[in-house]
Amino acid sequence: MSSASASDEESVAEDDKSPQPKSAIGRLWSGPVGKGLRVLLAILPLAYLAKRLDLSLVAANAGRVGVTGVALAVSACVVSIGLAAVRWHALLAAYGADPERIPSVFELFKAYFVGLYFNVLPSGVAGDVVRGWRVASCVSSPATSYVVLLLERLSGLIGLLTIAGAAVFFSPSGAANGALGYAFTIGAIGAVGLAVVFFALPQLRSRSSRVTSLVEKLPVIGKILAKIPPAANARGPLTALVLSVVIQGFVVASVAPLLMPLSEHATFTVCARIVPAVVLVTYIPLTPGGLGQREAAFAHFFGTAGVAREASVTASLLFFAVSLSMALIGGLVLAAERLAARRSSPR
Repeated sequence: MSSASASDEESVAEDDKSPQPKSAIGRLWSGPVGKGLRVLLAILPLAYLAKRLDLSLVAANAGRVGVTGVALAVSACVVSIGLAAVRWHALLAAYGADPERIPSVFELFKAYFVGLYFNVLPSGVAGDVVRGWRVASCVSSPATSYVVLLLERLSGLIGLLTIAGAAVFFSPSGAANGALGYAFTIGAIGAVGLAVVFFALPQLRSRSSRVTSLVEKLPVIGKILAKIPPAANARGPLTALVLSVVIQGFVVASVAPLLMPLSEHATFTVCARIVPAVVLVTYIPLTPGGLGQREAAFAHFFGTAGVAREASVTASLLFFAVSLSMALIGGLVLAAERLAARRSSPR
């Protein structure tokens, strides 16, 4: 082979590896216009609420929650992240992670915090991308790593709906009507659809060549669906489902101490019914850190239970502060890792 042809092949390979150009909408969203729009989306709900709130009462409410309430919320968040790391480990093992290369639960615990640090970005999925990249070397392909993360989200969604369903069962009749009912219905439809596509269908393909053939013949999406790997065993996904219910219980427990001191209507059962709805409608933050979007959701949904706007917004802002503290821990973990890598690298 001549040097010229070899050079041509190398240039073609480099072109293949080069990132694909973004669409016009992608360039618009990632550029100054998109950034300005995200800031505007954060400001408008806050401005709307500020006109209807007694801001001095919001500040006074924060004092009523006190250090104890915030400490309880932080503790519940840390426990939920620890359990989420156990869930992540179980799913990686179920999807064939190399036992010698799979990170320990403690390493995954730290990676979760790093993911939360990147999740402060408006997309809401940057943290998942980072987490998937950090464990990609222990599974058969990067795609498997991201399927595991998607199943994590799916099991979390099912856990949310389970908590909400139990709370509705013990609540007065009609507690899940209106917007709450719509949120839970959409969440349930999404959970069923994702479960079929990313779990049930791959399991069927692994057991039936006929199903595999039918899937591959589907237009456009057939080749994509055929690449989704099946779980090696059902133990990991089942463990993930059980853990997700407990994890989401701790998510509710991280909001309850921020709101219960502020309203007699904000019982733990009310929080268990409404927090899942808030999480569902803020699942993909449209603004930096979900700011504004989350406050509007808190005010609307908790308002249906008789909780005053000032109390709801106070709890929302305090919960945002707790979330930022988790992201800060992730930033410190990332900085410590980079410092350790710099010290160990040869000079």
